[in-house]
Amino acid sequence: MTTVDEVLAAVGSRVEHLRASVGEPPETEEGWCDCDAITAADLDAAVGGAGPLGTGDRQVAASLLVQSYAHRVAAVSLAAYAVGLPWPSPAATATSVRLVGGRARALCFRSDVIGDAGDVGSLVDAAFASHLVPFASTARACQRLGERLVWANIAASCAAAFRAVEGSARGRGDAGEQAAVRHRAAELLAHAPWLEGTGCFDADSTEWGWRRSACCLWYRTSGGRTCEGCSLQRQVGP
Repeated sequence: MTTVDEVLAAVGSRVEHLRASVGEPPETEEGWCDCDAITAADLDAAVGGAGPLGTGDRQVAASLLVQSYAHRVAAVSLAAYAVGLPWPSPAATATSVRLVGGRARALCFRSDVIGDAGDVGSLVDAAFASHLVPFASTARACQRLGERLVWANIAASCAAAFRAVEGSARGRGDAGEQAAVRHRAAELLAHAPWLEGTGCFDADSTEWGWRRSACCLWYRTSGGRTCEGCSLQRQVGP
């Protein structure tokens, strides 16, 4: 039977920055929170500690925190699913995250639960219904953010996980895995109604870019620079 450690090794061999620990978070590191116990006060404290990330703009800091949180808690599991592996459960009850400096910096899987490789429905339930949906509500209770913005951030973070492993396969010349990743990304989007209308992959692009339907607000603190695929640059296609 495949273990969480084996899945983490397989994902990390493709994309080094997609990593996590297993077990209980280290007591010597500050900022660790069990994901099923995170409150608006926890997020408020994290936004307040954003420092230069928000440059005094709490709305920007909260938006960027949402984006980093979604990527941190979901990306490893999505990457495992994308390459056809069993996936560690991203459910809130199975994960802890480290919130430091206004971002989610690290992930710990507290459970050894492994989902079946092709079970996209259970993955969506674990990542979204039992985790990111309630998290989105908590984040909006912490700071006024539009629901459309929040879900565009979450979608972009999920897309980044698929793009990372697709890019790795492309770089190795593994056309089979590359095509499989794109197919599984489409399957997940089809099963996650919360992501409908949040953006789309540019299937005709070599880079397989993600085009957002709502801006994350980073341009406010970046001297007007926008992110790749920002909705301010071009209209999202069908």
